[in-house]
Amino acid sequence: MLELIDITLKQPFVLGPLHERIEPGQLLGLIGPNGAGKSTLLSLISGYLAPASGEVRLFGQPLGTFTPHQLAQRRALVTQHSESAFDWPVREFIRLGQSHAGEPLAVIVDALDIRHLLDRGVLSLSGGEMQRVCIARAINQLAIDPLRADDNQQSCLLLLDEPTSALDIGQQQNLMRLLRRLASSPRIAVVCVMHDLNLAAHYCDKVWLLEQGRLRASGTPIDVLDANCIGEVFGAQVSVVADQVQGVRIELAL
Repeated sequence: MLELIDITLKQPFVLGPLHERIEPGQLLGLIGPNGAGKSTLLSLISGYLAPASGEVRLFGQPLGTFTPHQLAQRRALVTQHSESAFDWPVREFIRLGQSHAGEPLAVIVDALDIRHLLDRGVLSLSGGEMQRVCIARAINQLAIDPLRADDNQQSCLLLLDEPTSALDIGQQQNLMRLLRRLASSPRIAVVCVMHDLNLAAHYCDKVWLLEQGRLRASGTPIDVLDANCIGEVFGAQVSVVADQVQGVRIELAL
């Protein structure tokens, strides 16, 4: 689906070189300490930044050859700080950019628990409410129906930068279950920047661990998230409980 072919970046952040693939049917977590380059990498993947060298290919086509309209139909990005200059009704805000007519997909509205917000203005929302509304807008932009994300779904890429940062524990679980459901489609890939290693370990098929602009490790959570590696990269003492059935649980030493 997406290829990073020896990409590097020098400004505003030194990144790479990276040579990796993101496959459809996959939930990928980008993890690493603050300033490791996770958000910068997401901007490269999305096309908002151009690499200094190398190439990003989406569906076998150089990212720079897509028109803005074509790209908007195939990939959507939710940034860390999504704001609006106007007090759009939530219903209309979600519909911004959608290519299909009619209401936002009801299943997305219900899955993200925002139906009661539809008639409110976006400027009245809390941080967590706005985060869920922006995620709904991105999914709606791609016309993804999680109940029908099968062979009739066009191939697309959903990119989210710290999507759980403003959410309570219940909403975190709801969101990650939804993203897991979306990523089960053979035509959809979901990429999330994440700081909660336990969420990444539990829900992600694969993680990329970044350190100072370079890819320190790549693989399944059970392969990447070991205590020594986490200690070296994050400077934190942790214990890791790994089980091939239950996955990985990371406990911070207090």
